[in-house]
Amino acid sequence: MSLYSQDNSLPASVILAVGIAVGLAGGGWLIGQGLTRFKGDARAVTVKGLVEREVKSDQAVWTLNLRRASDTLADAQQKITADRDAVLAFLKKQGFADAEIERQPTKTLDKLARDFNQAQGERFRYVVTTSVEVTTNKVDLVRSATGATEELLKAGVILDSENTTGRANPRFVVTKFNDLRPELLAAATKNARSIAEQFAADSGAKVGGIRSANQGTIQIFGTDGNDESAPFSPTSTPAKKIRVVSTFEFELK
Repeated sequence: MSLYSQDNSLPASVILAVGIAVGLAGGGWLIGQGLTRFKGDARAVTVKGLVEREVKSDQAVWTLNLRRASDTLADAQQKITADRDAVLAFLKKQGFADAEIERQPTKTLDKLARDFNQAQGERFRYVVTTSVEVTTNKVDLVRSATGATEELLKAGVILDSENTTGRANPRFVVTKFNDLRPELLAAATKNARSIAEQFAADSGAKVGGIRSANQGTIQIFGTDGNDESAPFSPTSTPAKKIRVVSTFEFELK
């Protein structure tokens, strides 16, 4: 009976010892692999490159809105036609070419034809509106002409200041933005690499190639600080500040 017990206990001990050894070896290999991956992943740095560039708008869009009201449609039409002719003469006097001036359609509102009752205190039945739009690359001329609209007031022409679209008027635009994009992205990349090199120097490493890059956000600001990136931004200034923030991952050596 004792011989039988000794013959079976010896293999069990060997199996247990071998199992422990294999387990320790396997665990050590996994830990080693984990450290290798960690070291490999740590050999990179992610930074953001920022560049800001001041540019001048190369196009201006200026809309001169007109409104007239009268109890007779013929009278309202006659008055707004005279106003539009005066505006056209004013713009040509300022130096705008015919190709830069566009007449917008005339709209007529008959208050008695509305689905709802006429509001109390409204004097005139007909309201006629129209506008003249200037699209030009003469940005400075638009700026000076907007300051000279007092001439129209003296001539009896009242410009309608109501703005239902919410966009700036006049609106100054950078139409050659796509031409600037490569230059701005290159500057953002250079700025990001400079930051990465400073980080690498502090850690005793050197910066290698770019592992990944994300263009990130591109914003346009007016000199008043308002964001004009949206197409219907409420403010507009002739001078713009373009800001590019891109994200880069650099290899470290």
